[in-house]
Amino acid sequence: MEKEIKLEEKEIKEIRAIRSENSRMMVDFGKIKMDCILLNSRLSELEKMESDMAARLKGNRNKEQKISEKLNKKYGVGSVNIEKGTFTRQGGVVTEGETDIEVTLEPVKEEDGKS
Repeated sequence: MEKEIKLEEKEIKEIRAIRSENSRMMVDFGKIKMDCILLNSRLSELEKMESDMAARLKGNRNKEQKISEKLNKKYGVGSVNIEKGTFTRQGGVVTEGETDIEVTLEPVKEEDGKS
C-alpha cells in the first residue's frame, strides 16, 4: 500500500499558481489563434482585392494604349490636356503606326480657385 504524504501549504499554492497561469495562457493562446484566423481571413480578402485591382489596372492600361494608338493615327504624336480637351501636336514627321503619345494632365482646379 502506498503511503500518502501531506504537502505543505506553500507547495500547494505554488502548484495552484502554476496551474492557474497555465489555464490563463491556454485562454490567451485561444484568443491569439482566433485573432490569427480572423487576420488570415482579412488578409485573403485584401489579397483578392489587390489581385482584382491589378487586373483592372492592366485593363485600363490596355484601354489607354488603344486610345493612344487611335489618337496617334488621327492627330499624330503630341500631348493631351484633359481639362481643356485639347491636343497639341509635336513638331517633326509622324510615321505610320507611331504610338508614342504623351498625355499631360493639368492639375484640376477646385471651385474656390485653388489648384
